[in-house]
Amino acid sequence: MRQAEALERQLQELRTQFSTDPEHTREQVAVAQERASATERGALHEIDQERTLRQQAEQALADLRIELAAVQARAQDAAVVGAEERTRLQAERDPLHRQLAEAEQAFERGQVAREGLRAELETAVRRTERADAEAAATRRLVTARRRAPVTRTKFMPGQA
Repeated sequence: MRQAEALERQLQELRTQFSTDPEHTREQVAVAQERASATERGALHEIDQERTLRQQAEQALADLRIELAAVQARAQDAAVVGAEERTRLQAERDPLHRQLAEAEQAFERGQVAREGLRAELETAVRRTERADAEAAATRRLVTARRRAPVTRTKFMPGQA
């Protein structure tokens, strides 16, 4: 009987172990499933964050492309306006250069003419001074003759 009791005890231990093992296993499975669920939720959350960040980055990139296109269009418009303004200024500059060259030539001709007139004026002044000197000398001579006594001669004009 002892053997039967020992077998009975062994059977009871096996039954207890069998009944506790599945429960323990169930608990481990439940814990593992909870961990897996938490890991899956974390992974899904990370995926959502990455998706949101990617969408935000794509939107920012699209916005920057639009802004870049607008800036390039404004820059091109400004370049066209600048080129037009440069062309207009060059068109204004060319006649002004010609006018300046003509004015400089006219000024040079005026300088030459002025020098010629100055020379003529100096000549005229010298002539005037000479004429004044001659007039003064003539006056002195005439005055000296008037003061000298007039001697009468017997010569009469018209008699021969």
